Amino acid sequence: MIFSSKNEDGVPKWKQVLDGTATVTRRLKPVKIGKVYAVQPNRGKKAMCYIRVISCFRTPDFTCYRFRPEEEAKKEGFMTYEGLINFFAGKNIDIMDTYRIEFEVMK
Repeated sequence: MIFSSKNEDGVPKWKQVLDGTATVTRRLKPVKIGKVYAVQPNRGKKAMCYIRVISCFRTPDFTCYRFRPEEEAKKEGFMTYEGLINFFAGKNIDIMDTYRIEFEVMK
């Protein structure tokens, strides 16, 4: 998976995955639970580590019963929920059109 985005402070998401501060990502397409993916800073770049998908929900389904905005933003590597929403808005993506993918870094 490509993790080239940055949070409000300009910290790349792939670095947050490596240090454990990002454990969730949102994508436009679902992924298979249990699948292992390489974490890459950009297309064609060397894998920095590997992650295993723990869960994959449509964002609207997830928000119905477990959603805490600020906690969710931190799991995505953002400081605030507003920062997370602004990131998607800047790409003309409604966050409700995404899949919430939780993962763990492979040791």
